[in-house]
Amino acid sequence: MSSDRFRSARWAAVEELGDGRWRLTIRDEADDELGSFGLGVEGPWDPDVEPHVGFVLTQVGLALTGARPWRPDELGDQRAPVLPLALTT
Repeated sequence: MSSDRFRSARWAAVEELGDGRWRLTIRDEADDELGSFGLGVEGPWDPDVEPHVGFVLTQVGLALTGARPWRPDELGDQRAPVLPLALTT
């Protein structure tokens, strides 16, 4: 998977689909979806899902920004700012 695909990524949003299933979407500054992934992990957000999301973001060339990046958004999804790894070093 090319990190160029997510060069304009600014947000990661994680939605609970029910039955402990989760979906990660990568969004740009305008909140347009750049890509989405079904997460291969089930369970509660903390402690099961959150570390897995960080791993997936790294695999697609993104990094979370901030000391405590995850916040619930207006839809109840978990949302965090991200930047391409090349911009964080």
